[in-house]
Order: sequence, then structure tokens, then C-alpha cells
Amino acid sequence: MRSIKKKQQPQELTDWKKSATENWQPSYSELSGKVKEAVYAALLTEQGHICCYCERELRENDFHLEHLNPQAEHSGDDLNFTNFLCSCLNTTAKGAPLHCGKTKANKIISIHPLQADCQKQFQFKANGKMKGIDEKSEATIEILKLNIPKLNDLRSKVLEVFLDEDLTDEEIKIFVNRYIALGDEGKYNPFISAVECVFSEYIEDTQDT
Repeated sequence: MRSIKKKQQPQELTDWKKSATENWQPSYSELSGKVKEAVYAALLTEQGHICCYCERELRENDFHLEHLNPQAEHSGDDLNFTNFLCSCLNTTAKGAPLHCGKTKANKIISIHPLQADCQKQFQFKANGKMKGIDEKSEATIEILKLNIPKLNDLRSKVLEVFLDEDLTDEEIKIFVNRYIALGDEGKYNPFISAVECVFSEYIEDTQDT
């Protein structure tokens, strides 16, 4: 889980909310079309096209708009862009393991991507497993199901590439720093927090993590 720096809401959302009248008020259930597309585009840019929780790649038609503060709280921020995140899993096959926004649902998590130090609350092992540094971070892992076999396996497959015995330390250093850098298309590689944790000794001091 990486810290996300929220930016201004897209102009399309601003204009849509300003179009409210005495007889009509914008609601989340009516957020659709070009306005919703603009919201998604803004969120994908903020997050580098990875899931706000597990850091999987967000692929077309396989993500959903996530309210950090659940809509069930009725706090009036269901259309607040600062409360919007983008989580993986839009639709899932029957019996497929759920995680991230799908298991968070209306729960409150103590550690979340809008906290500047959220990444430091979790540690990773070379086998892909993760753990929290305290009860709050462990509880967050449990709510989001971030330690299920599916995600552990995906992380381990990314990490094992860097564990090739034929790689020199210098090659690993170059590989790691290239992997964790934001790509030219504004995209992060998946599970970069795991790579940063396991291979922290190879990360250059100038690298923005």
C-alpha cells in the first residue's frame, strides 16, 4: 500500500455537482457517463494505475470506485473526490477469492493510502507474504485480505525475478530502481512496495519512493 497524494477533482465532476437545482441534487447513484470516466481517469493517474490497496495493475473493466469513508457512514462525502480511490476487482467469478475494496465494503480501516506513512506500516518477505508492524496494520491486512494465497503468489512471482543467482549486485540495483520508478506513461509496476521492502538496500537514495 502506497501513499496517494490527492489532487483537485476533475472539472467534469465539479461542473456536474454545480449543476444542482432546487428540484435535483447530484447523487452517487447518478454518477455515470463522461463524468464518471473523468473521475476514473483522475484516480488512475493519482495511483499510477495500480490498486490503492494491494497494488495489482488496474486493468480495463477490472476496477471499481472505492469510498475510503464508506457510504454507509452517511457523512455526506459520497461525492467528495478526496474520499475516492480506485480498487481492483470489478466483477468476480463465483468462488474467486475476494480482497481489497470487495472485502472492505463498509468497514473502516486504520491504515489507508491517504496517510503519508502507510507504506511503512507493512513489511514483505521474499515469498510474497506480508505482515503489519502492529495491531492496526495487521487488522487492515485482515480486512482487505492482503495476505491471501492469490496475492502472495503474485507478489512472489514479481520478487523471484530479482532473486536470480546470475544477477550481480549492480544489475540488481539497476533492475530494482528501474522497476520502482514511475513509467513514461504514468504507470507504476505492480507490487512495487514489496520490491522496495525486500530490496531496500539496493534503492538509490535519490529515488522517490
